[in-house]
Amino acid sequence: MANPKDQHTMRVRIYSPQGVIYDHQALSCSVRAVDGGLTVLPNHTPILAPLELSVVKVVRVHEGFTDDFIAINGGVLEMRNNEVEIISNYAIRGKDIDEAQVSVEQQEAEINMQEAIANKDNKAFVKAKIELDRAMNKITAFRRKRGL
Repeated sequence: MANPKDQHTMRVRIYSPQGVIYDHQALSCSVRAVDGGLTVLPNHTPILAPLELSVVKVVRVHEGFTDDFIAINGGVLEMRNNEVEIISNYAIRGKDIDEAQVSVEQQEAEINMQEAIANKDNKAFVKAKIELDRAMNKITAFRRKRGL
């Protein structure tokens, strides 16, 4: 739990099947919930919100107030007692993304989409579209972290 003496910050933790991906004190946490954008601040009312595939932005308590960007494949956010917990089936910090690898994933997804269209295979198209959305989400997190 966040230090009760410091009610101007909150703890943000992001979990995936690989474990804790992110754990820092923060000033804010911005996400895209299924019903729109949401920014959680310290002392926010307890909330439980389903999240879309998107990039989480955390303004971290650090010298210079560092912004961190984490790509998630949807999930659930819970805020209570100045603790934000996000659980997702996939999460990666922008600083940990390999841009070359993600570019390959993007190209493969685009090729798979074109093949699905040519074969009139709706199921393959939907799968390729999801793969492309995930690759683009990682690229967005990478670029935001780099200030691009």
